[in-house]
Amino acid sequence: MRARSTHTLISDPYRAGVALGEALADLEPEVVFLFSAVHYGGSAELLEGLRDVLGRDELVVIGNSGDGFYSGDRASDLGAVALGLNSEGEVAWTLAAAAGLGADPAGATREAFVRLRAAAGGEPDLVFLAADFRADASLIEAVLRDEVDCPVMGGLAADDNRMAGCYLYAGDEVLQDAVVLLGARGPIRFDIRVANDLTPVGRPGRVDEAEGTQLQRIDGIGAMAFIERETGKPVLQTDRGVVALSVIDPARPAQRSLRAIVPDFGAAEGAIGLYGGIEPGKTVQVCLTGPAELLREVKGIAEQARSLEFEPVAGLLVSCTGRKQLLGGEIAREAGLLGEAFGGGLPLAGYPSFGEIGPLRDGAGYTRNLFHNMTYIVLLIGA
Repeated sequence: MRARSTHTLISDPYRAGVALGEALADLEPEVVFLFSAVHYGGSAELLEGLRDVLGRDELVVIGNSGDGFYSGDRASDLGAVALGLNSEGEVAWTLAAAAGLGADPAGATREAFVRLRAAAGGEPDLVFLAADFRADASLIEAVLRDEVDCPVMGGLAADDNRMAGCYLYAGDEVLQDAVVLLGARGPIRFDIRVANDLTPVGRPGRVDEAEGTQLQRIDGIGAMAFIERETGKPVLQTDRGVVALSVIDPARPAQRSLRAIVPDFGAAEGAIGLYGGIEPGKTVQVCLTGPAELLREVKGIAEQARSLEFEPVAGLLVSCTGRKQLLGGEIAREAGLLGEAFGGGLPLAGYPSFGEIGPLRDGAGYTRNLFHNMTYIVLLIGA
């Protein structure tokens, strides 16, 4: 397996695609992961420029817009990054997509996997997922958790934190209101690591009332009042992406995930909006953190990566926009810690997301696939 990553700050989408393609051309990639800032819009020119240079009909492209992008030690609000992989034909890459995600998140996700399995001839060994953020991600999670037996890593596309719209890259198309999957089958080694160990604050509470992504009552009081009770301060607009709720499942303690507050706090008085719903009856606990804690956990993951049983050739990063807000100027530090562990020579690409998807480590294996917020997920790929 050979890999290379490259980025561009060129504002014109076609020229940006050409620049990315020229940097990857002699790798002759089989698959390209493409992450861009949202300013390129819904034009297919970015893809056209990339594909015109690489000139391979069988080239597979997958990716999405983000709240900027990550490349090595760079965190940029503008431009695009591409990561190319070439397995010398050893790995079979299969692309599938389904539309209508907003109206039926579970149905669209399920349909995409039906198409992926049909095209791949069975369950892949690994799946990368990109999805429009304008859907209840907890319903996407339900399918990934209960119906998919292989690890799935990826996340929700994003914009510049305006919550206005996003774009997905699938082959030679730019999609919206969709979910896109890339399946890998063959001799591919990989490792998925998750950083989401935020500090719990106060007492756990039971979700009494919720509808979709609106959380209305916890422990007999309004959701906002519950957070204020446990933290000692009211919920503010500046807390979006910073205050999170840990979803606790006593029957499966290893399957922990976080839900962060979105800018739209909900129409109902005292309710809060979330990036993904939480079912009534679930137990939640407020979590808070600071920049030092976030960086410390990522540094630990980077150090662990050096002792894997295989040699990584590339890494994909998906990290919450809430972490970007909290870290501020230190966000490039978070993006660069993994590369530093490999002497700066590991090709890396990623983006700040509106939600992250991936399993957690559970002994020698993984939990079921979960949806997260305020989380950093890295996929390390080897031969």
